[in-house]
Amino acid sequence: GAEQSADGIVVNTFEELEAEYVKEYTRTKDKAERCRGENGSTVDDYEQCLKWLDSWEPGSVIYPCLGRICGLATWQLLELGSGLEASSQPFIWLIRGGERSQGLEKWIQEEGFEERTKERGFIIWGWAPQVLLLSHRAIGGFLTHCGWNSTLEGVSAGVPLVTYPLFAEQFYNKKLAAQVLGIGVSVGIEATVTWGLEDNSGLVIKREKVKEAIEKLMDRGKQGEKRRKRARQLGEIANRAIGVEMLIEFVIQQTRGQ
Repeated sequence: GAEQSADGIVVNTFEELEAEYVKEYTRTKDKAERCRGENGSTVDDYEQCLKWLDSWEPGSVIYPCLGRICGLATWQLLELGSGLEASSQPFIWLIRGGERSQGLEKWIQEEGFEERTKERGFIIWGWAPQVLLLSHRAIGGFLTHCGWNSTLEGVSAGVPLVTYPLFAEQFYNKKLAAQVLGIGVSVGIEATVTWGLEDNSGLVIKREKVKEAIEKLMDRGKQGEKRRKRARQLGEIANRAIGVEMLIEFVIQQTRGQ
């Protein structure tokens, strides 16, 4: 296949994040591997979000987003929202569109959630410039489904994570963040969401667990500060890894047979 015949492989990571994997992959494949670093697009149309975030203290806001493909049933999304409310933590919640978000939207608007949390909550429907949000000084935590892009964006922004994996490799990414890197707090999910059977399964996680994970992540004690320090260190390393110039130089060296 193409991978076997290629002279090198470009991977969406940076070496310090997955040093052992990079080393082993290079050894087993006997190929040059280039970690390109995190790089994302930005937009200017986020003034309203920015203005709201500017009103909060540095590191005080939790940012929940479960990605483009969220397999949670409506009742499970309500548990997430209820956990956010119970935590009493300022939040900016990005909710993707789709069939399942309709029931959530009705609950937010008609059951009083929006009114009860209006002093400390900001809800975005559809899409938002996640990289820009994560880099804002007010963001102190990222509740994520642990998709690789989101995980890498959180790490690159130097933000600790509440891990809420749903399926596939997200559970490996959760383990990397919480157990290997030491920058994550798990909500306790161990079983995957099965596509097509979401409404027939039990609750993936209850509101109390969401509340506990958020409070643990945002805690100002020694463990919380240790996670934040480690997250900042990884963010600095990640940003030093960004650079298309190094990739161009690497390709030139390979084509010259160096």
